[in-house]
Amino acid sequence: MAEGKKRVIVAEPIPENVLIEAEEIPAEEVEQIRDVSPSSAAETEELPAEEPQRSEDASAVATMATAELFKKCILPDKTELQERILKTKNDILVGDHCDIGFGLYGNDVVVCEFCNLTGDVVAEGDLRIDNFCEINGTVICNGDAYLGEGVKVHGKLTVGGNLDIGDNVTIDKEFKAFGDISIRNPMPVILYLLLYVMTMLHLDNEEEVEKTVNAIISEANSEPLVLPPRTTLDLRYFSVSTPMEVGANCRLHGNIKARAITLKNDVTLFGGIHATRRVKIGERTAVHGDVIGQNIRIERGADILGDVSGDKVWLHEDALVSGIIRSPGGLTIGRFEGKKE
Repeated sequence: MAEGKKRVIVAEPIPENVLIEAEEIPAEEVEQIRDVSPSSAAETEELPAEEPQRSEDASAVATMATAELFKKCILPDKTELQERILKTKNDILVGDHCDIGFGLYGNDVVVCEFCNLTGDVVAEGDLRIDNFCEINGTVICNGDAYLGEGVKVHGKLTVGGNLDIGDNVTIDKEFKAFGDISIRNPMPVILYLLLYVMTMLHLDNEEEVEKTVNAIISEANSEPLVLPPRTTLDLRYFSVSTPMEVGANCRLHGNIKARAITLKNDVTLFGGIHATRRVKIGERTAVHGDVIGQNIRIERGADILGDVSGDKVWLHEDALVSGIIRSPGGLTIGRFEGKKE
């Protein structure tokens, strides 16, 4: 079935009866080990008593940092949501239990467990698809690929590098791998993210988590496309339970639902906006639909081809609204120039 592969590596799990419990090691053997390696024993004695607690704290901080990556939906600059694919030049990070009615195109693509994607997935770099995901399309990866347990691909799979593949993976059509193929259970994506955060950030306290993660995400050339857990994306709605931030020069099709929504400059949205809290529409941004929110701010040069409904609405004098403006809490027409995006 596989074409062009170099070798296949089958990694079986270690049987439970092979594992040795610590309490089963005889005391005399422990003494022998200490005699052979006194330096190691000395180092062990020098460890503070609360070292395990520090390890637990590090894991908790890493977990918090990982959650920080999913605190909002991010569409980086120049993202395009076309008829059948969500496309960006940056990395893509998809949370668990997402239902994506489009394909994905990005650099490195990471999909957490129990996701359903309708469309092709193309990764210019590496690809990680976690356990029990279902891809209703073709998967193409120019780098290394990792498929977790129970992944289903209802199309072709092409991998330019090495392939790690877990148990019970189903590929309906042919697949090609030009590197090594390892049949085993790859590291779960969440654990991969935890280790990444712990290794790369070296965080020691909770105060550093949000500042450090935000600094990484805000870098101009490395901002990933982030879809939080339980995102729903289809031809009608782009729905998330978190705030959403859409970068400059994006072109999107469909209605957006989120807790709060920010559209930066020069965005074109062929659909409406529905937020339970704040809505901010940047300069020269066009929205082909209604805008609904609690507090709405529309900057200079924006064009709303629909109605605007909010408790309070701030409208730049050079912005255009084709429909009706409903604002029980007050409408403000202003000239103030907002901060540059």
